[in-house]
Amino acid sequence: MDWQALIAPAVVGFSISLIVCVALVVTQHLHGHFTHDDHNGVQKFHVMPTPRIGGAAIAIAYAMVWPFVPEDIRGMWAMIGLAGIPALVAGLGEDLTRHVGIRTRLLATMASGLILAVLTGYTMHKVDLPGVDLLLQFYPLALLFTAFAVGGVANAINIIDGFNGLAAGTLLIMFGTFAAVAWLVDDMLVFCLATFFSTLILGFFVVNFPLGRIFLGDGGAYFSGFLLATLGVLLPMRNPEISSWTAILICGYPVIETLASMWRKSHRDGHSVGKPDRVHFHMLAYRRYARRFVKVGPNRHLRNPVTSVVTWFLPLLTSVLAVLSYDNAWLSAAFFFLTVIVYDEVYRVMSLNGPRLSMSLSRLL
Repeated sequence: MDWQALIAPAVVGFSISLIVCVALVVTQHLHGHFTHDDHNGVQKFHVMPTPRIGGAAIAIAYAMVWPFVPEDIRGMWAMIGLAGIPALVAGLGEDLTRHVGIRTRLLATMASGLILAVLTGYTMHKVDLPGVDLLLQFYPLALLFTAFAVGGVANAINIIDGFNGLAAGTLLIMFGTFAAVAWLVDDMLVFCLATFFSTLILGFFVVNFPLGRIFLGDGGAYFSGFLLATLGVLLPMRNPEISSWTAILICGYPVIETLASMWRKSHRDGHSVGKPDRVHFHMLAYRRYARRFVKVGPNRHLRNPVTSVVTWFLPLLTSVLAVLSYDNAWLSAAFFFLTVIVYDEVYRVMSLNGPRLSMSLSRLL
């Protein structure tokens, strides 16, 4: 590994992402009419209108860092960037117009997954489930499954994007874990991609956490989630000794949050899966823990970032478990369901009426 070859793209990616984010904050009086995320809504916990186009900064940095990445991964970098355009455009469209429907955005992220598979040649043709792996040997099914998985992960990041630093910090933890596992199996392509992806997010994170001067928005959540899902496809498909369960485990927190949210909303009268509510895991953490740690007073605004710090224990947990089990499919799967149980029990403690997602999944299996 030529470490010097990593320094330039890492520094450039971080710097551009940071500079563009700062520029968007400084010039918000010019574009705020279109880009501000107001504080009205059941999922809003900020008090001041804030630019929600952090995804634009990340995308600009992604494009501008391309000439600096090592030559042997430049082609893959370009293909991933091209594949991510539908997810980015749909998300930014919603950020700017508020008129891009949930179904359209989901289909756009799935289209990005489909394009990724076609351009790179990597499909999720093995998920270590008897019978399912046999079906996935049929290429059209593998393509569709890859598109569904990528779209699911991208939307999962959007679901957890609720507090300053929560989504970005979670992404940094998960990118770091992908980099660590890739290093353990000597996959330098995935290691470099994960490292460079993390620097793009880090530039945004510096402006977003703890004071929330800029938000990811749908564009940032979908594009960053797409990048995360890309690693989830590449790592197990390039390294047969690594199970797809390892990738699922690394992405465990947003995946479990999405499954729990779907389960909860489908079992509540008057709710639909696509309708927002105020009982996501991070929202309960805000009410039960952040309010205790930060009392009413001049520092009350710090409840927002404290919520993120408290909630990061979930991706940190799955990251440790993934590193311990990356070469054992059964152990990775067991750790994933252990995390479901942990999530379920903590949710019940916070809400006194949890979704019992662990029991539902156990019945399905």
